[in-house]
Order: sequence, then C-alpha cells, then structure tokens
Amino acid sequence: MSRRKRPNYINKIALERIEILFNQAEKEFSQHPERSDRYVKLTRNISTKYNITLPDYWRGRFCKNCNKFLKPGANLRVRLSGNTITRKCLECGHLTKVPYTHKKN
Repeated sequence: MSRRKRPNYINKIALERIEILFNQAEKEFSQHPERSDRYVKLTRNISTKYNITLPDYWRGRFCKNCNKFLKPGANLRVRLSGNTITRKCLECGHLTKVPYTHKKN
C-alpha cells in the first residue's frame, strides 16, 4: 500500500511556520534564550514531520546535537582554518566542520 503525497499547500504552510519560528528565535535570543531553543525544537519537529529540508540560511543556526539556537559570539565559535569552517557550540561542545573554497578573481 503506497502512501499518499501531501498537497503542496501543506508543505508551503509548514515552510512559513518554520520561517516564522526561526525569526522569532532570533528576536527572542537576547532576552529569553530558552524560548529560542524551544522554537528551534519546534522547527525541527515540523521539518521531520513534513519531510522538509531546512533552507540553507537557517540550517547552520542551531546545534544538531543539543538543538540550541546558535548566535556567533554568544554561544557559537566560528573558526576558519585551511579549507574548513569549524563551528563549535559553546553549550555542548559539538563541532561541525564545513568545507569551503576560496573564490578567485
């Protein structure tokens, strides 16, 4: 028995909710960091329930280990070394390494 495909408007609504929650998490981080962590957890639940990949600009804004909202300088350390970007969550110590290449003019 095959699964039914969800209508497009449901996925569109889910993406809008994810966008709203991440924007709220960014606004609330300085006042209530625990609230922004809750928003991140909700967005992760929405994205897994509706099988939606998060947009690139939000994908690196939370720790995949502890689900905390990350803000560079506050609870995230970003280092450039060689051809990798190293991101360290200061809450749990989880390291994420992303390769990058230099653009030549």
